[in-house]
Amino acid sequence: MEEISHELVQKAQQGDEQATRQLIEALHRPIHSTIHRFLGNRFANQAEDIAQDIFLKIFRTLHRFDPDRGVKFTTWAFAYVRNHCFDVLKKRRIPTVSLNPGRVGEDDDKWELQDPTARKPSENALNSELGTQIELALQKLNEPQRMVFVLREYEQMDLKSIAEIMDSTEGTVKSRLHRARENLKQLLSHYLENNSDLVEEQAGNKPGKNPDGNPNIGRGEE
Repeated sequence: MEEISHELVQKAQQGDEQATRQLIEALHRPIHSTIHRFLGNRFANQAEDIAQDIFLKIFRTLHRFDPDRGVKFTTWAFAYVRNHCFDVLKKRRIPTVSLNPGRVGEDDDKWELQDPTARKPSENALNSELGTQIELALQKLNEPQRMVFVLREYEQMDLKSIAEIMDSTEGTVKSRLHRARENLKQLLSHYLENNSDLVEEQAGNKPGKNPDGNPNIGRGEE
């Protein structure tokens, strides 16, 4: 995601209504996307209320953001996203579901642009299905792994920013990200084995999302 300038934040802190609207517009997609991918379809009907609660927390404390501390505004804002999403799950006491108890659910520290040259309709449908399968599998990861994966693979955040959001170290983020990818490969192994072309495509892609918009689950950090 694109970083928001400190100048814009400062104007919003001073009460500039246009700057405040720009901040909301800049944060709207990434926050809603993270809520959806982290919490899953079980909270689809509550997603808008959850997002509103997060925005209220961010703007009620906007005066506390200090760029001189060396923290990006998006990192500061997403700490609220992380905390509120974790609180939502804690209150609902929804457990992590594991297909392999002791690994996937283990806590390691307490996915319409049409390209005429790209794919046949059947291939596009297959990639859309892959996206759905990944999102379902995401809900079977533990919370820290899931949040780290969403921030890195969908929001394209750097490891330092994710570590600050998660209140952890970059080493811990790398470990959680690696475990998340390994667990997703395990959870999706049957599906991917039956669609080997997608496996080959993912293996050959560069870091980030592949051309169909789905995250790459079979790579390590460079």
